[in-house]
Amino acid sequence: MSLQAAPNTKPGSLFFTDARTCKDWLKSIPLTNVPQAQQKIVDALRYLNRSPDFVALERLTCMELLRDKVAFLLTEQRTRYVGKTIPLSHGDIAAWQVSSNLIAEMEAGYRRCWLDATLEDSPLFIHGALIIQRTMRYIGLQMLIAGFIYRRFDPVLWMRLHLQWLEAEGRHLTDKRVKDSIGAIDGYSSVVQAYTAVLFGQAANIHELSPRQIDFVDAVLKRFGHKVTVAREAEVNPQGLVCAVDLLSNAGASFHPPIVFAEHVRALVVEDLSKSLRRRLKKLAEGEDPAKLDLPAEWSISDAQNQLLRLHRIWCEGTSARPLATVPEEQHAILAFGITETHFFMSGTPFQQPGVRSDLTRQEMADIEMFGKVSESTIRARYADFNYGTESWATVDESRGHLRLLRPANSGHGIAIGNLIGIKIGKQDSFFLGVVRELVEELNGTIYATIAMLPGKPEPTTVRSSDTRNRTSTYVQGFRLPPMEALKIPETLVVPSNLSQLGRGIDIFHAGHGSPKEVKVADFVERGLDFDRVTIS
Repeated sequence: MSLQAAPNTKPGSLFFTDARTCKDWLKSIPLTNVPQAQQKIVDALRYLNRSPDFVALERLTCMELLRDKVAFLLTEQRTRYVGKTIPLSHGDIAAWQVSSNLIAEMEAGYRRCWLDATLEDSPLFIHGALIIQRTMRYIGLQMLIAGFIYRRFDPVLWMRLHLQWLEAEGRHLTDKRVKDSIGAIDGYSSVVQAYTAVLFGQAANIHELSPRQIDFVDAVLKRFGHKVTVAREAEVNPQGLVCAVDLLSNAGASFHPPIVFAEHVRALVVEDLSKSLRRRLKKLAEGEDPAKLDLPAEWSISDAQNQLLRLHRIWCEGTSARPLATVPEEQHAILAFGITETHFFMSGTPFQQPGVRSDLTRQEMADIEMFGKVSESTIRARYADFNYGTESWATVDESRGHLRLLRPANSGHGIAIGNLIGIKIGKQDSFFLGVVRELVEELNGTIYATIAMLPGKPEPTTVRSSDTRNRTSTYVQGFRLPPMEALKIPETLVVPSNLSQLGRGIDIFHAGHGSPKEVKVADFVERGLDFDRVTIS
């Protein structure tokens, strides 16, 4: 991209006035303080986007220079808010807001370039595809960054995205390849790839995904997203459905029964994507390493298989991930949070290391002397020392094996995808185990959590790694879930994260037994945020 003559730098300017001074200014920004660096670029973008003094090509060149730095800072800053419990702390939400503002200003900057690109005599006219591709990417990033904290985004973003597609269609720019060193594996992208990446990224429902799973979706789209095409119409899939998007709506793509395609409706053709994903699912079932299939190398075969199967169902089949929900009979559920607290309420006693004798307190000895046992009031007082507690959450709806709950405004607990939850519903006399599967924070701050129930009645137990070389702790709390032969569900253990490794042993100590029983980890059924669920042999 050649540079035109730019206006001279204004005396006292805080930022830059052309590409050369922009490049020098970016070098002057220290990266030791990422939030401060982000805010400086936000301020510079606001100046750039509102200044009439920039030559058109200089403006675009500045945006391209800023883009690399912005990508780096967004990656560095995401640890402040990604994977945290919801709602975020004030400090974390402030960090998220700066990143959100940065992405919004990047979109605004490329939109400002598009105003010049619409003029045939403008030097930006030939860069129309690049500008639209960049604009779409930053619209998608605004959706994604909201999803990182499970917050709804303003649906008007959909209309902005669709209008960009219509602009590209009108200029016949949808398939033109442009350089993209950030969002593409091979260094090139296109408007159609950017558009379908946003559509399918949101269709994956990131409100159901952990940050690690969101990254998996992004990796799959970068590698295989080019296999999706946009057409005026398409044939129905084997399920009798067609994937389509309404360009005049504030909504993304979805599957429908056979429809009559109007001028403002486009079909998403997914046959090639389906073939590619199914081919890899077959290879994974045969034991092929994910890295050899162009899938993230750090994923295990079973985890990659589960995620890829989910994406195929959503993207290519249009099947509902969950049965339709109904209004529950019970209005509230009692929740305990994490393995430690759930074990406490399920067992009814404080956790003790096996073989360690606990001396009775003076009050307990007095109770035994007077009543022959420890009184309920003394037990409750002792429990209070552990500062454990439960919360009552309203039940919104239920489907097979799932409950959607409303977090009370006065809740003292945060929550995250993959958290283990102890849950007691209605008149049940004991807790069952559940996992947070979906989180949504509405625009008004209301938080909904969907809990998937783990099968079987859990038994509190005591576990430790049997590998003495790698053992980092003594016994800790865990749970046994009995086999359910009718459903072909094997016996599983629920243990704290990082305690178990494939093929390694776990010691299980049962009260009344003099020595622990060693079992081997056969496979991981699920790896949650704070737990692993494993089969044993």
